[in-house]
Amino acid sequence: MSAASIGIEGALEALDGAAGVASVRAWMERHREALLAHQDGRRINWRALCAWFASVGLLNGKGETPTVRCAQLTWYRVGKWLERRNERAAERAAEALRLEAERESEKAAIQAEIRQRRETEALEKAALRDKMEKAERAAAWRRDEAARVAEHNQRVAAEAAARKARAAAVASAQPTAGHSAVAPAGDTALVTLDLPQIEGVSYRAYEPFDPTLPPIRKGEINPLSGNAWEFGDDLPGYPSKRGYEFEDDWLRDVGRLLRARHDTTSSMTEEEKFAFRIARGRGRL
Repeated sequence: MSAASIGIEGALEALDGAAGVASVRAWMERHREALLAHQDGRRINWRALCAWFASVGLLNGKGETPTVRCAQLTWYRVGKWLERRNERAAERAAEALRLEAERESEKAAIQAEIRQRRETEALEKAALRDKMEKAERAAAWRRDEAARVAEHNQRVAAEAAARKARAAAVASAQPTAGHSAVAPAGDTALVTLDLPQIEGVSYRAYEPFDPTLPPIRKGEINPLSGNAWEFGDDLPGYPSKRGYEFEDDWLRDVGRLLRARHDTTSSMTEEEKFAFRIARGRGRL
């Protein structure tokens, strides 16, 4: 007979016999909890129980019918053994729970890291999109502004040519008259606003500007920053936003000039009141 053909049944029976399948200890290990539950705190009648052990053939470790003392000692040892076994089982269960908690914690940390990385990537992509959109709006505004300026220059040149032609016609019709010749228009003359010198108002407010350029409107794109102008249109008689990179700087200058010109807001126009209140609310005054 080869080793591969020998089954395990005989070995299991031998082990069970050595462990005392028909022993008092084995019986107590299996039925201790049920017996305690049945007694419900009452003392065990060991004499009656030992008589029953003898009737069913349950023996002690020496192969003898257990005495009361032997049964009590076996009962105590089985209790201690079961207590240690339960403690070990509880420790294994606690260790399994701890390992499971560690795995869940690691899993949650990995998921949080992935989520954070995705959120960061999404924010970076959104910021890049916003930057590109601002750049595109600024480029579109510059193209539109260049077209408006070119159209304006063409109109001014045409009007200047018409005035020159009319002046030449008048001069040829009345050669003896004492009129001076009309000077060519050329580039538009720059002008400055008649503004008081106010402390805290920047130099931009006093710079010369082209009076023929259209005023800046709310929502137009600032070509210097790429952002849209938020707080109203240009105010007549005050510096244009065209000379400023940041709207807060324009609010500061215009707000201080308004405060110098008006004792109270009651004498301001609605547009001036709006600009003044925004400047004050944003801490620019």
